[in-house]
Amino acid sequence: MVFLILTFTTSWALIAYTYFAFPLLIALLASASRGKVQDIAEWPEETLPTVAVVVAAYNEQRDIAAKVENTWQLDYPSDRLTLLIGSDGSSDSTPELLIAAEHPRLTTHLFSQRRGKVSVLNDLMAEVDAEIVVLSDANTLLAPDAVRKLVRHFQNEAVGCVNGALSIEHNGGVSGEGLYWKYELWLKTQESCLGFVIGCYGGILAIRRELYTPIPATTIVEDFVLTMRIMALDRIVRFDPQARATEPASASSRAEWGRKVRIGAGDYQALGLTRQMLHPRYGLRAFAYWSHKVLRWFVPFFLVFALTANLGIVLLSAQHGASAYEFFLGLQLAGILVAGIVYRLPAGSGPPSWLRPISFFYLMNFALLCGFFRWLRGCQPVTWQQAARQAAGEVS
Repeated sequence: MVFLILTFTTSWALIAYTYFAFPLLIALLASASRGKVQDIAEWPEETLPTVAVVVAAYNEQRDIAAKVENTWQLDYPSDRLTLLIGSDGSSDSTPELLIAAEHPRLTTHLFSQRRGKVSVLNDLMAEVDAEIVVLSDANTLLAPDAVRKLVRHFQNEAVGCVNGALSIEHNGGVSGEGLYWKYELWLKTQESCLGFVIGCYGGILAIRRELYTPIPATTIVEDFVLTMRIMALDRIVRFDPQARATEPASASSRAEWGRKVRIGAGDYQALGLTRQMLHPRYGLRAFAYWSHKVLRWFVPFFLVFALTANLGIVLLSAQHGASAYEFFLGLQLAGILVAGIVYRLPAGSGPPSWLRPISFFYLMNFALLCGFFRWLRGCQPVTWQQAARQAAGEVS
């Protein structure tokens, strides 16, 4: 019984630590920092660096034309901004749309063979001669001033990478993804004040071209691995909430779950590819990596341990009647039931708003667990399938 109680308590303590205690601790440390975004001056117009926006696309006929047009609408000197897009063996009309979008500042590569995003990025980056590269996705639209906001940080030679703020346009969506992103953006803001960001999003990510080295073609979450490699070079990684981008939410929890499984497999793979950052010599960055990411990746196991221990405690103490452990067991089972119901909802249908964070939490962690076993079996392909997304203006 003592072992079960200890397992239950420790598991929930670790979950509470990574989701609540660690963020509060980082916020306290950040409050004393001087690395606030509002203290960063804009780059003088006459010395703005050259920028290349780089996009790897697969079957993006729905979004690719809008992405190209969005790039030309950016508030940045036209003689210093280029766009490179690689079509990764697309089987829809993406290649034709890219040909039709011909422009002096647009370079396209229509790869006939589908190899995966990382292989496309490696090929595109080999041709970039701009000082700063902004990595983005076909369905991510940048705010007009986003590039200016990103590049201003590179006035500091120690800055190697800057992540912008992604807003999920959920339009009343179903998954709870929007709330989770708000939480993540807040946490990134706190970490950025301390000179690092544990896990950057690849839809709006600026890096110094000189710091990019080819990533293994089998890498699944290339944005995470790339930024952690830059951190390992003792370069500053920042998050700028004023550099904004938008992306549609998943159309259903099932679509979001499938994407999370793939990312989950990539997370466990990335742990091996970036293991050097776990060493104590990296100080606060290593501590944050352990707390923000590594422990969170193992929350699915903590949930299983807690549920199993809770069930064992209730069974062993059944003769004593109702207890707090029975109450906790009921809460856990209710959360799992809610997640299962939401997962089976058809696209366009959604639960009450207060249920979305609960269902998203359990679905996200179940996806991580499935991702772990995909990684363990080595059966997660590097190529990706799009999660179904809501159309602009679509309301659930």
